[in-house]
Amino acid sequence: MKDNINPMNIPDESKIKTQNSPVDPALSPENSEPKITIICSAPDLASQNIKTHLLNLRAWKPLNLPDNSGFSAARRSADGKFRLVEIEEIHVFQDGLDKKLEAIGMPASLIIFASKHRSKEEINSLTVHCTGNPSEEARLGGLPKALAVSSPAAMKSILTEMKRLVQEKGLKYDVTLEVTHHGPTELTVPSLYAEIGSTEVQWKDPEAGELAAKAILAVSLEKVPAAVGFGGGHYAMRQTGLLLETDISFGHNFPKYQLEFVDEALIRQAVEKSNAEFAYFDRKSMKSEDRNRISEVLEKLGLRVLKESEIREKYGHES
Repeated sequence: MKDNINPMNIPDESKIKTQNSPVDPALSPENSEPKITIICSAPDLASQNIKTHLLNLRAWKPLNLPDNSGFSAARRSADGKFRLVEIEEIHVFQDGLDKKLEAIGMPASLIIFASKHRSKEEINSLTVHCTGNPSEEARLGGLPKALAVSSPAAMKSILTEMKRLVQEKGLKYDVTLEVTHHGPTELTVPSLYAEIGSTEVQWKDPEAGELAAKAILAVSLEKVPAAVGFGGGHYAMRQTGLLLETDISFGHNFPKYQLEFVDEALIRQAVEKSNAEFAYFDRKSMKSEDRNRISEVLEKLGLRVLKESEIREKYGHES
C-alpha cells in the first residue's frame, strides 16, 4: 500500500477543524446530557467516509474517554447537539451500546449508526432502517424475535434530506427505506442506520459520504404520525413513497418473506417500539392468510390498518 494514496479523494484529517481543539479536561455536566450520538466504525469504509465529512461539516471538540471505555474516540459538536463516537468493531454487534455510553457520562437520546449497505445487485443506494430480528435467526447481532426501539421522526427527516440532496445534486443514487433487519436489538434508546450502498465503489464515494453526513446532521426529532408496515420486499418501495410523499413515517417494517414469523408478541413489540398510531399493508404482496392473521392481532391491539389512498387523503402534502 502506498502511503500517499487517498482512495476516497477526501480531505486529510490533519486539516479537519478538530485538530487544534483542546481536549476537555473532564466531562462536565453539560457534556453528560443526552445527545444525538453518531456511531462510526473503523472497519466500515462507508462509515469512515461519512465520518470524514461529518468532521468537515461541523466544528467538533474532542472528549476524554475513561480507560477501557470500549470506544476509540469521542467528540462533541460545537453547537452541543451531537456526539460522534468511534468504535473498532462493526455496528451490528453493539447490543448494550446505550448503557456503555451512559456509563462513561455520554448518554444518547438517539443513536445513528453511519454504515455501509451491502447488496448483490450492486445498486447505488442511500438507505435508512431500524433494526431487529423477526425470526429465530440472529446471525448478524441482536437477539432472536427482538426489535430495537425505532425513531420514525429521525428516519423520515434523514431519508427526506437524502432524497432532496440527491435530486439537488443530480446524483444517480436510489433513496429507500429498508425493512427491519439485523442487530443490535438490545438498546433502550431509539436508533437507526443511515447507509451508503452497495459496493466498495459507493462506500468510498466522497459525494455519497458528504450527502449522507449532511442528511444525518439535518435530523429532526419532531413527532410525526407513525405506522408499522407489513409486506413488500427488502426495499420497502411503497412505504418509502408514503414516507417521502406524505406527512407520515414508519417505524418497524416486515417484508413478505418474513411475515410467517410475525406473531402477536412481535407485532406488540413493533407497535410499542415504533410508537405506531396505525398500520399499513402492502396488500398485493401479502398472502391472504398472513393478512388475515395480522389483521386480527392489530384489531385486538386497537390499531387500524389504513390503505394507501386513506393515508394520502389524510396525511398528503397540500399542493
